[in-house]
Amino acid sequence: MASAAAPSEGNDTECSVCHELFKNPKLLPCAHVLCRHCLLSWLASNPGALCPLCRGAIANPKEKSKTKGWEEVVDALPDDVAMAALVESTRVLSQDHVCVGCEDSGAVSICLHCGDMLCASCTRAHGNLSATRQHTVETLATMTAERLATNQFAACCVHSDKPSELYCPTHGAAICHLCASSEHRACPEVTLFEKRLNELQQELSAMSEMLKAAEDNLDKAISQLDQQLEEAERNANKSLAEIDEACDRLEKSIKACRRRLRELTLVAKEKVEESVQATRADMLGRRGRMTSHRRVVDRVKVTSPPGKLEKATTTVRLRVQGLNLRVTVPSSILSMKTIKVDNTTLARLEKELTFLGEERHTSGALSEAKTCQFIPHENQTAEKARGHTAIENMLYKAKTWQFIKGENIVLSNENRTAEKARGHTAIVLSSSPMEENMLYEVQIDTTKGKSSDFFPCGVVKSPPYTLKIPITALDGWTDAVVFSYTVFQLGSEKDHGIADRLRNLKEGTRVGFVRDAGGCIHLYIDGGKQGIYARNVPKDCYVFFELLHIYQQVTALPMTVAKKALRKW
Repeated sequence: MASAAAPSEGNDTECSVCHELFKNPKLLPCAHVLCRHCLLSWLASNPGALCPLCRGAIANPKEKSKTKGWEEVVDALPDDVAMAALVESTRVLSQDHVCVGCEDSGAVSICLHCGDMLCASCTRAHGNLSATRQHTVETLATMTAERLATNQFAACCVHSDKPSELYCPTHGAAICHLCASSEHRACPEVTLFEKRLNELQQELSAMSEMLKAAEDNLDKAISQLDQQLEEAERNANKSLAEIDEACDRLEKSIKACRRRLRELTLVAKEKVEESVQATRADMLGRRGRMTSHRRVVDRVKVTSPPGKLEKATTTVRLRVQGLNLRVTVPSSILSMKTIKVDNTTLARLEKELTFLGEERHTSGALSEAKTCQFIPHENQTAEKARGHTAIENMLYKAKTWQFIKGENIVLSNENRTAEKARGHTAIVLSSSPMEENMLYEVQIDTTKGKSSDFFPCGVVKSPPYTLKIPITALDGWTDAVVFSYTVFQLGSEKDHGIADRLRNLKEGTRVGFVRDAGGCIHLYIDGGKQGIYARNVPKDCYVFFELLHIYQQVTALPMTVAKKALRKW
């Protein structure tokens, strides 16, 4: 088998491994296409089960067991019916153009119904015969593989000699009028086959546009990272120049300090570059997957035979639905600021050269970049009708929030996913205070066991870094509003009858809070407002969630503006 190489952009019908026309093409999860036998040979020699073109995962190596070899894994991958049709059309057009009727005359046209190549005389005869009079015949001079694949005769799924004129949604089958009047008489929604083809084409167009929008958003994010690298370079050079000027004024005694500052500046720049380059490389990889999937969608749209468009569309739909189209520059990305060396700094340097440490310099040079998301916004008119502009909604949707590590908690996913590490109880808090009229919401990812346990959660006034995390929020905080089987507001117990709403929540349930401008705390479950459960809550309060007993893991969802929060309660 040929060694893995970068996919060829020159000929889409050739396998990038064997460099021949595809044979039994299989569509990989990363949207690349390989021959079935090439894929089997690759998996046999590379048990890591990674795509030879992009190193994306093909399958979980654990799927190969004593009873399930790589053949079953490969056969479970969907066939690329659009590519197979394109390859077959390419093979037909590459053959000698010999008339099937005369056998010794050159063909000048091809029948799209029966696939026969015909000379000029046979073409006329083909059009005069009653059996073939309705066939579509086109000249070979203008025929391309794509047109031949797209215009293939769409036969009835039962009668191969009859055209598909109708479509039965109940059975998902393309049928002729005879089948409609006999086998599908009781089916309620039989429609025109042409109408179904138009619906599938529209769905493919929408998928292509969605993937193109995701590509554009990734381009914007990558451009932002490139600008950040340029800014880091400019500011680093400016810092180095100011450091040199200051050190020259301090003569011999400042030389050691100059060396130290230059070293720390370059280290800071290196950290920025490492942080940005890692994220940029990941985004480039994601963009490659978006491009690959868009190409597959476009190919299916352009080249799929009508009779196989349903299956091809279903295949690419499942692939596209599994993609993460959200583009976020993580808040953990470091940025670099210019270091200012003024007269005050020079005076301090003269007295305390030995105290100019790495922490002081680094804290001035590095800062966390603000999170920015590029999210396609499709309902701008509807959002504006609700009282705020599309631009405002883009800003709202760009906001995100994170956890700060609590007791018995392991954080991941850029500090937006919290998992209970051990014990029966764990508490996690938001890293920043609540903004007015914004919904702070988590999704319960994992539960363990069966129980009618409550899901304690709420808000606390004290900042996380000053709080002592208790064993349970019900017993440890006096400046908190705790929602559980009753409501504890700032130390006093108030029963609001919400026990059933926070009991035995299932995986996927969303729980969140909104603090309005009047200081009222509103509880939301699965996006629905449950009511006001606390009043006169001070500003700068923090959200917390307690993973008690069955609740194992939660993820912070993007902040959204509460619709009713735009009006007075």
